[in-house]
Amino acid sequence: MRIDQNPKHWKLLIFYYNPDDPRTFVAKRSGLGHTLNFAKPIVFWVTIALTLAIVTIAAINNNVNPVR
Repeated sequence: MRIDQNPKHWKLLIFYYNPDDPRTFVAKRSGLGHTLNFAKPIVFWVTIALTLAIVTIAAINNNVNPVR
């Protein structure tokens, strides 16, 4: 898998944004693993959905009274 080193495609050095790249998963610039191409609309919506799910679960969990 090729690694895109063009600095204009990396926002804040960690977010990959390239509308001309058809890939959704992109190799990281350094280290192991992959990151997401945030130019894809589905990635944006999945990120929003996951963030809302985490915040909702945290809010529900915070309101539960422990049995003593």
